[in-house]
Amino acid sequence: MNKNLRYLPRALFLLPVLAAIAASAQPLWQGDPGKGAAELEAQWQTLTRPDAVVGIRGVLRFAVEAAALDWHPGRVEHALEFARGMQDLDPASPTHGNFRWYSNQPRPVDLNAAEFAAQLLGVLHAQSRDRLTPAARDRLRELMTDAIEGMKLHQVKLPYTNIWLKKTWCLIALGEALGRPDVADDGYARLAEWLRFTAANGICEFNAVTYYGTDLDSLNLIAKYAARPEGRALALKAARYLWTAAAANWFAAGDRLGGANARSYDYLFGHGYFECFTWTAGWLRARPDIENAGWIGSNHDNLVAFRNAAHLPAPREWTEPVRAQIPRTVVQRWGEAPARTAVHWVGRHAGLGTSGEAYSREDRALVIDLGDSPAIPQLTLFMDGRGDPFGTKKVKGADAHAKALHLVPFIASVQRGPEALQLLSLEPLGPAARFKPKPGELSCLLTHLTIPREAEVWAGDARLKPGTPAKPAVIPPGAPLFARIGDAAAAIRILYSDTTDGDRPAEIRFIDDGRAAKARRLTLVHDTAEPKGRATVVAWLRVAEGLDDAGFAAFRQTFASAAAGVKKEGSVIKATAAGLAAPLRIEADVEKQERLLLEGGEPRPALLTVNGREIGFELLGEFLTRP
Repeated sequence: MNKNLRYLPRALFLLPVLAAIAASAQPLWQGDPGKGAAELEAQWQTLTRPDAVVGIRGVLRFAVEAAALDWHPGRVEHALEFARGMQDLDPASPTHGNFRWYSNQPRPVDLNAAEFAAQLLGVLHAQSRDRLTPAARDRLRELMTDAIEGMKLHQVKLPYTNIWLKKTWCLIALGEALGRPDVADDGYARLAEWLRFTAANGICEFNAVTYYGTDLDSLNLIAKYAARPEGRALALKAARYLWTAAAANWFAAGDRLGGANARSYDYLFGHGYFECFTWTAGWLRARPDIENAGWIGSNHDNLVAFRNAAHLPAPREWTEPVRAQIPRTVVQRWGEAPARTAVHWVGRHAGLGTSGEAYSREDRALVIDLGDSPAIPQLTLFMDGRGDPFGTKKVKGADAHAKALHLVPFIASVQRGPEALQLLSLEPLGPAARFKPKPGELSCLLTHLTIPREAEVWAGDARLKPGTPAKPAVIPPGAPLFARIGDAAAAIRILYSDTTDGDRPAEIRFIDDGRAAKARRLTLVHDTAEPKGRATVVAWLRVAEGLDDAGFAAFRQTFASAAAGVKKEGSVIKATAAGLAAPLRIEADVEKQERLLLEGGEPRPALLTVNGREIGFELLGEFLTRP
């Protein structure tokens, strides 16, 4: 018996949920077929230009959308032929069966192309195989057969959540389409393995404003199209946990997934592909822009075949009991190590989230939300070596993708409810640096805290005016600072900072970069050239809401007068702050990157807690209880 069947008795009870969703829900992504045909025509004109540079995702998305509308089957056949030309067909190649990400590349570079392409091949077969010409069906079969080989050669680790789940769908879909149960078995086994891993460690790409959407694409496709009932049931289990984690971290006033997060491509607002799902869930006030990544061109509002294939609304009982708890403190694991824990305090108009470590160069390890509008940027604390305070300067990596990547410091963090003590320390070119930059790549070493333009900024009892990049307003070291929007406020004290050439405090600047910048910033200057040494920052932060003028004055006075300080003993930093509930303490050896003491923070959960109640283990604990 397939070992994954051991989960069947507990998981199958979710299948009636799937049936009810399928019976009652209408597709919420509506497109005008006539306008969709015009959009396809524009893509076709691009695809057939001799000098066109197109991505494999765009080519296959064109085929999926055109086939769903039964639009020019001969052109769908051509698109599949084009895709075949982008596939590595050399059996001796280490990337055999994979795809060139872009048509002008000589060979596959980003090996994730195998999974991105196979995902769409699986959807095309599931939705539209009967609309294809005989030649197109033959070509689809060839593409799928070799894509399986490409995925076998592409090793994906479990923490790489979105690609692991995408590969899971691909192996199930292609294996079943081609009548290869061994391939499908691999996909179902991967789904069960991911659930066991996640039950112990949480979602490693945590609170990912882009990749939660990618994860739901894969899980929903399995839940809707997989042939085996146990696989569909497991996919629903996984989707329920993801939706519950998202609901717990949802900052409703900003229409966004709040808190610290892995892999964000929007440093200021936290927008991402997950909004395709939160829109249909009714969590957004306005329809988001449909993603452009993976398309040919940017005109595709009426092409919704894939969106509806991956659409499976979450039942309200999965999300609303959690979202209704305000305020709430959310604590979640996102990895095995104790530091891989994220804490998020969520109020009505204020939120504060931290992570004890970074997953990637796209993470935001401290995020504050203030206000009641999605138009208000978030406050984000991070280290930067490229003079890019708002995450807008993209650079191409080895995979040929352009991204705004920042530095990955050593982090030690303690958060209790609405306040946190966080240490950041980095020697960018040192031997212990993660994602070490190349010599000459960095032009500075700065720590930024982005501040919404809508916020009043105070130092003590005085309003502050920002300076310009050329003439910044300089803030005295240790001065308590406050940002206020409406009845919500954030307090910040830089308890310690230094420069790369010694222990003198880093200059703190308050800067307005002009109206084109959607936020202002506090910037700590550790080095104005390529950094040759280490810099460290310790910040204490607190948020509050429901404040009138008198309440805001009391909030400022209480925070400013509270005891806090830092001692430096060699490479060991000892930081303390008189927290609201208990003292917050950090002791860390920044050179050895060791957290010696973290005290006063929220207890680490078994998996995911909301206001002290363990809800994650309630959902996934069964995957740990069976040998």
